[in-house]
Amino acid sequence: MVKSPSPRPVDLSVIVVSHNEGELLERTVRSLIATLPEQGTEVIIVDDQSDDDSTVFLKRLDRSSVRLIRSPERLGISAARNLGARSSCGEVIVFSDAHVHVYPGWAEPLWLTALKPFVGAVAPVVHSMHEPHIKGYGFTWRDPSLKMHWLRRRGTAPYPVPFLCGCFVALSRTLFEMTGGFDEGLIRWGSEDAELSLRLWRMGYECHVVPRSSVAHLFRKKFPYQVSWEGILHNTLRLATVHFGPRALSRVMQHWNDHAALPRATATLCLSDVWSRREKVQRTCRYPDTRVLDRFRIEALS
Repeated sequence: MVKSPSPRPVDLSVIVVSHNEGELLERTVRSLIATLPEQGTEVIIVDDQSDDDSTVFLKRLDRSSVRLIRSPERLGISAARNLGARSSCGEVIVFSDAHVHVYPGWAEPLWLTALKPFVGAVAPVVHSMHEPHIKGYGFTWRDPSLKMHWLRRRGTAPYPVPFLCGCFVALSRTLFEMTGGFDEGLIRWGSEDAELSLRLWRMGYECHVVPRSSVAHLFRKKFPYQVSWEGILHNTLRLATVHFGPRALSRVMQHWNDHAALPRATATLCLSDVWSRREKVQRTCRYPDTRVLDRFRIEALS
């Protein structure tokens, strides 16, 4: 990895959040260790209240640059990632799921792209671990459900995409601290990647996919923890309420109008800080949501 002129002793920090990931966590960490330079990097595992002994393997690791943090309570992905970032010291911070396999050469292209002044966040091409022919180069929205739709490759050099998959995403420490990181009002899991990407675009930065960097991710049908429709829908509605103008917000609400979880999700949203969050985001963002919707022709919301 090209050394930064920064006096920081660590150029790259990798934050891995885990909750009951079992042996997948060890595989992920060993994959990271095998592909990271021995100097100038660190791996921080945030154990978010696991009860499956998935971190026991760390006692066998002879690597001082791997550290473990245990969350004081069940935080969920956004708050746990922020916790890990606050304990890190890298010039660039990578946020990784605990069920990935990284390929040699992934680190430097992400690191270099993340330090460009106009770039907000970067991500590699994402392969399906069990179906490697399935690849995603960032994603977009095709309808008001705000469900992920993978994008195809458009070149070999880093280039802008509307949203980056949160399974493996990086940004500079300076920008992470300036933006406040992930939205901790999002419950447990879901929409944290799209929300961060959209917020960065609205602040005037770009989100880039880096085709030279590659990661395999386990897309699973069953989670080792509870994922409820109420939480997923709450997060979708929170993103829309915080960021969208009346037209796009109305389309999202109409799409989910008949879903059984809507009343509970809406009640949870109304009792949260969603309106103060919206006001804060509006103050800190230079552009409306249409910067992304128009640029990438997301016609379902524009």
